Amino acid sequence: MADAEIPRSNRTVETIRGQYHKFMLIPLIERHSRWFDAGPVSIAVEARALGDSAERMVRGPSIHVFNAARTEEYLRFDVFGKVLHYHYIHPAMGHNTLWGYDPDTNGPMIPWTCAALRDRLPVMLRRAGATALAGEVEEMGWDSSVLEEAARAATEALAPRDDDLVRAKEGMDWMYRWKELHPQFNTVEEGGY
Repeated sequence: MADAEIPRSNRTVETIRGQYHKFMLIPLIERHSRWFDAGPVSIAVEARALGDSAERMVRGPSIHVFNAARTEEYLRFDVFGKVLHYHYIHPAMGHNTLWGYDPDTNGPMIPWTCAALRDRLPVMLRRAGATALAGEVEEMGWDSSVLEEAARAATEALAPRDDDLVRAKEGMDWMYRWKELHPQFNTVEEGGY
């Protein structure tokens, strides 16, 4: 079989399609996040930075969708690094499913994320197992007007900041602490997509 015909493992595929992870994601860093309450859901836009030097740093927004009480996260959209992606989070199981984002097909990810939330939030919540919350969103509605300000906050998180390196080190320290508590973090089953 020629090299081009040999399937690559999950760990080397740049755009990931539904990769199942048996771990919970690193929680947001509260002081780097802005919250937008929207009825039965709350959206947090985190200005995330990770890395150990200016050359090895990624920064950008992580857009989180929680229940109104902010106790359970169900969706996360990560707009940083080489592989843009989003997650369906399954808090009851302590797992998540990661999907790669294709900007060539879908355009910039921040407007796409806002459109997906505005137009498909109940469907996405059900995909994350939040059936009751999805029903509540359908019955009560939700304040999607917060998406305009959330998009603005996410766009601001793309820009360089004076505290980038401090936040990047803090983000890495937070990730290493999370990995110590959750040794299964970043374990992926081959063929699981």
